[in-house]
Amino acid sequence: CKALILELLAAVCLVELGHDVILAAFDNFRIVCHERHRFEILMKSFTQPLDFNVDYMIACMQFINIIVHSVQDMNYRVYLQEEFKLLGLDECLKKYLEIHSECDLFILQIHAFLDNYFDVGQLLEDSETKEQAITKVSELEEQLSIANERIHDLENGNCSKMAELQKALTSAEEQIENVKKERDDMSHTLNTLRRNQHDRGSPNSSTSSISSAPPGAPTSTSNTASNIPPAPPMPPPNFIPPPPPPGPPPPMFGIPPPPPGMLEPLPGSMTIKKKIQTKYKLPNLNWTSLKPGQVRGTVFSELDDEKYFKLIDFETFEELFKTGSGLPINQANVSPHSRQKFIKIPESLTLLDPQRQRNLGIARRKLDLNVNTIGRALNNLDLKILTTDTIDILQHFIPTETEIKAFTSYLSDGKSITNLSDEDRFLYGLSKIERLSQKLNVISFMANFNDINQNLIPQLKAVITASLSLKNNSKFKKLLEIVLAFGNYMNSSKRGPVYGFKLSSLEILTDTRTHDKRLTLLHFIVQTIEERFPDIGRFDTDLQAVEKAAQVSLENIQTDVQDLTRGLDNAKKELVIRQTMKNVETRPLEEFLNIAQDKIDRLVKDAKSAQDSFNQCVEYFGEPPRTQTPSNFFSTFVKFQRAYQQAHHENEERKRLAREAAATLERPNKRQINKRSQEELLNELKGRKEAIKDQKLIKREALTDGTIETLLDDLKKTPYLRADAARRNRRKTQELMKQISRDVLGSVTNGTNNNNNNISTEVHF
Repeated sequence: CKALILELLAAVCLVELGHDVILAAFDNFRIVCHERHRFEILMKSFTQPLDFNVDYMIACMQFINIIVHSVQDMNYRVYLQEEFKLLGLDECLKKYLEIHSECDLFILQIHAFLDNYFDVGQLLEDSETKEQAITKVSELEEQLSIANERIHDLENGNCSKMAELQKALTSAEEQIENVKKERDDMSHTLNTLRRNQHDRGSPNSSTSSISSAPPGAPTSTSNTASNIPPAPPMPPPNFIPPPPPPGPPPPMFGIPPPPPGMLEPLPGSMTIKKKIQTKYKLPNLNWTSLKPGQVRGTVFSELDDEKYFKLIDFETFEELFKTGSGLPINQANVSPHSRQKFIKIPESLTLLDPQRQRNLGIARRKLDLNVNTIGRALNNLDLKILTTDTIDILQHFIPTETEIKAFTSYLSDGKSITNLSDEDRFLYGLSKIERLSQKLNVISFMANFNDINQNLIPQLKAVITASLSLKNNSKFKKLLEIVLAFGNYMNSSKRGPVYGFKLSSLEILTDTRTHDKRLTLLHFIVQTIEERFPDIGRFDTDLQAVEKAAQVSLENIQTDVQDLTRGLDNAKKELVIRQTMKNVETRPLEEFLNIAQDKIDRLVKDAKSAQDSFNQCVEYFGEPPRTQTPSNFFSTFVKFQRAYQQAHHENEERKRLAREAAATLERPNKRQINKRSQEELLNELKGRKEAIKDQKLIKREALTDGTIETLLDDLKKTPYLRADAARRNRRKTQELMKQISRDVLGSVTNGTNNNNNNISTEVHF
């Protein structure tokens, strides 16, 4: 009877507001029965039973588990745990686990309570451990970032050293070739002299033949001389050479004829659009328009927008989008009194274009500098005041000749500059600075020089290193030989063998597949190389700079180098001008030019070396240098390298799956009993895991006949477990599951020994 009452009370706790009702009933019971503490009589019957009734003990343990752990408030759960702990529950549970271990359902209820137990100390320890782990992770991430930076610096240093060594090797090879040519020339000259000396004969014989000849007889020397044709006569002293033949006729009017296809279209081919006079002032649409020459041949040349002026209700449009005072532009019919009411106060006079004036106003707010400060900074070349952004803004607002003429004409009429707007006065002040454009160009060159130089050097070294390493990579050459062998083997019977192929053909190796579409030609080539030529598979170890070189544009680099050279020339001209002036500081500009000259000379030399190395590499692989750029050329190798690595990984994964399948087939079937026991254990553990879910409280409106009975049956089947119990006690649960697995497997394989040693094989939670 007591067991049924406790089961019913436990079920009521799982109904909405039922937990509060049960606690209120126990509070009332404490007052009526004069208990010192709540649950005192219940705990006395549980901890000190007169006779051990299994059903009552199970119901009591189930009620304690539910009354404590069915509360959602964390603090209230801890409070109830401590309340039962003061009544001696923890010591009693330890004792019952040792004494009554044979009662499975009772032990199961105890383990359910312990799994739901909210260990505050463990939570604090876990939080501290988590904080320490987070700190450790942040330290490791920082160390990893430092290590990555070091690796990046080492790679850049290695690339630089490799590029320098490659240049030194190239220059040494050129010197060796020059020495060999000189040696060959000297040996050839020496052999020629020896041959000539041998042909002439000894000098004694020639002398004796001359002396033995009779007087008056002609000698061989005279005969020989007679056979030599006479030299041409010398020109007279006042001789004037004839004029050279006339060259090709010069082009008419001194202008070369334009190439075909570049003639300008005839005027009048585009219809002149009429301006539209609107009734109200409308806002501007800030679009980017095309010039008439840009429209020809595009879709806009086929459009006619004027035919829509009569089809669209533009009157309503103007009423909706009118700006300003809302008065019509033509106020001829408006009375002077009403017209006077809407006249605005005249603004400051401006000589500038409205759009330019607005842009200049925005720029002045960004600059926050007056004209005098800008002039002093330009004269002193002060990069602290004139930053890179400031210089870029000023270069967009250099006064034009038209604006300067407008200011001059305005002042020549005797008008004051103070009547103009702030933007006009600012632009007028800029026009008074001598050589404004040249000074801005020089200081812009000084401000951007280091950034441009540091950006170009790694790109040039990457191209040089990639070109030389790719050209001298023997492993990649063997790989191309293998690809050529496969291609000739496949095509020789139909198309005939070839001696080489375009590098773009490497990308189609993945298109050729086997009959079952599972493998590609690249997969088979990679497998062949790994099995028969394992050293070739590491061809990419020497091609680390190729990926960086694929992102370089030599044309842009040449343009930047030319811009730097022109900037240096302009700076030199500025220095010459400043040296002729008095009270002008020239030392900063001289120091800058000395440093910049050396760096630019080195850049020009490296750019030429990079271009030559790239052209030699491109020609070496059978490609025309004119049509190839580093981005196109090196990207082919990068794509092939990635495809090769992907094929390698796919081959390894295929081998692993094959090994696992073979091991599954070869595994002996001697332990069918063990396998069946493991499956039963896993099913049981899976059922326990599925039971670890929060049982939601039953709504009072959902109570029907049989709801409580169903709830009682469910509690008898599985104990009450919270979902957070598995997360909170994960380590303990894993250790318990491992111990259960070891016990069950050990009992199945060594059942006889376990029976002799009295080891229980029952599963308890």
